[in-house]
Amino acid sequence: MKGLLRGTDLVGLPVVTLTGDDVAEVRDVVFDAGHGQIVGFTLNKRSRLGRRLKEVLTREQISAVGPDAVMIPADVQLEAADFVEQTDGDSGGDVIADRVITDTGVVVGTVTDVVIDTGDGSIVGYEVVPADEPDQRKGRRSYLPLPETGAVSGEALIVPAAAVDYVSNDLAGFAEAVDSYRDALRGGSR
Repeated sequence: MKGLLRGTDLVGLPVVTLTGDDVAEVRDVVFDAGHGQIVGFTLNKRSRLGRRLKEVLTREQISAVGPDAVMIPADVQLEAADFVEQTDGDSGGDVIADRVITDTGVVVGTVTDVVIDTGDGSIVGYEVVPADEPDQRKGRRSYLPLPETGAVSGEALIVPAAAVDYVSNDLAGFAEAVDSYRDALRGGSR
């Protein structure tokens, strides 16, 4: 993994060409939950009153995503696109506020964000508010790794019970938890 960012961390980032031209800013992250991949971004015009653009930025047009900007080649032509055609319509694209349940029926918590591997655009986990979060610790988030494939119903995310053993309380250490979890699922050891 190259770097992990929450989906909400990408909203508002400038979209800049490799030659330094300011093109737009990220309005929203569009992803295919069924395949666990970013499809692209909807965009706003870069200005004080930044209106929504009809054009979108597809994943294939992106050179790099970082914590400060989304980089694209100078020759990219933004075009209007229908992201619905590029996603699995039955998978439900919006998982925010969905419950996370293990395959053994234990409610883990509620999704508050997605965690994205900026290297390949994959969704590697979810930021969740734990179901048993005490009132005095409101606002604290945990990070739950996902297997390379998962089930999304539109109302709940079903994860293997073993995923709970790899929950991390900080995004900085989450990459290692994801790698360890996926390695354990493959039968390896770290």
